[in-house]
Amino acid sequence: MASWHPNHHHDQHPAGDDHDDYCPDEPGVRIRPVTFAELEDYLEHLANPSQRPPLPRARVVGITSTQPGFLDQHGRPGRSAMAEYRRRRTTDWKTWKPTLAVRTAAVLAAGVSTGLLTATVAGPSLVWLIGLTAATALAWRLRFRPTAGTLAWRHGAQGERRTARLLASLERQGYQVFHDLAIAGSAANVDHLVIGPTGVFVIDSKRYRGHLHYSAGQLWHSGRPLDRRLATLWWEATQVAETLGFGPDLHIYPVLCVHVARLPWRRDLLVDGIPVLAAGALRPALQVTRQALSPEQVELVAAHVHASFQPAA
Repeated sequence: MASWHPNHHHDQHPAGDDHDDYCPDEPGVRIRPVTFAELEDYLEHLANPSQRPPLPRARVVGITSTQPGFLDQHGRPGRSAMAEYRRRRTTDWKTWKPTLAVRTAAVLAAGVSTGLLTATVAGPSLVWLIGLTAATALAWRLRFRPTAGTLAWRHGAQGERRTARLLASLERQGYQVFHDLAIAGSAANVDHLVIGPTGVFVIDSKRYRGHLHYSAGQLWHSGRPLDRRLATLWWEATQVAETLGFGPDLHIYPVLCVHVARLPWRRDLLVDGIPVLAAGALRPALQVTRQALSPEQVELVAAHVHASFQPAA
């Protein structure tokens, strides 16, 4: 177990990623040398394309056209997760619906049979009540319910909205907060991207039940290691770094924020270079000084995020 410190080395990389994209000295990602002055020139070109040629694609990459209205907002937390939940719920309903007739017949049969069995020991009005109670109980058990995998998407959206509420107060302190950003060329998304005086953070929100534990260098939940989740978070941070393309001028810090589940460690836990934080510890952790960005630099990076990312849903 280790505390989160900007000079702590991470010791594991996601499979399939280029290790050169990871920062060897800090738990953040840094690539491609683009200075803030060059970025300012590029953003001027976005505003006045006829007056200034664009920067070379090798320097600023991943620029895409933005969807209408996206420049006026910072995204909706949990939007894509809820969209996926609704799609999966519709699929579950289509699977469940053909069984409705059988379930209805079973409920009626339960009510009638229970009433007949109690007819010899109860009066007519009580028999009716007992039969209705039995039918209602079975109907509740046989009701439509989305699968656990489907519900996980709704829980994920709830976790993202909780994180967004925690991050909202940072905006009054000079931070820019984006939610639910699509990663071009993949189905993945960035839950939260925070840009502020202390650096740039890619935050993944998780709503787990029970508790997490750390042993043998691995993070576990419900008997399963979370290596894959952490590897994906590193990959997401790398994609953000590649898209923003600031090189050594800027570090991207991945963070895992956990809701509901109990975290038994007293200090911040660092697993494979990623801090694992209880939701209540997130905001203070982001305010610890790592990389000092001026208000102008925060605005420049935020403007580049606007120009480079689209909402996930």
